[in-house]
Amino acid sequence: MKHVLSSLFIISLFFSISSCQDKDDQEADFRKIREIAFKHLNASEQETIVGDWRDAFVRINASGNYEVYFSTTQDMVLGPIVLEIDSETKKVIKVYPRK
Repeated sequence: MKHVLSSLFIISLFFSISSCQDKDDQEADFRKIREIAFKHLNASEQETIVGDWRDAFVRINASGNYEVYFSTTQDMVLGPIVLEIDSETKKVIKVYPRK
């Protein structure tokens, strides 16, 4: 019984460490993606960002590409700035239109 419990503990520990590593890797990727998106914006767009651009929301869309959402001072009128970045090339492939 002790052997079974020890084995289960080691297996669960392995999966939790793997999960943390995956999360760290994803956050590192998201930091790079945020920087690519921010550098794509012109100076006037960068100036309208509310808060730190490094905190922009990033998600992976249905196509497997990244979408970066920047909150701006003009969100109530125009909506956020949203860019799509190709997951393979890491290049901006689309800037979504604002209202």
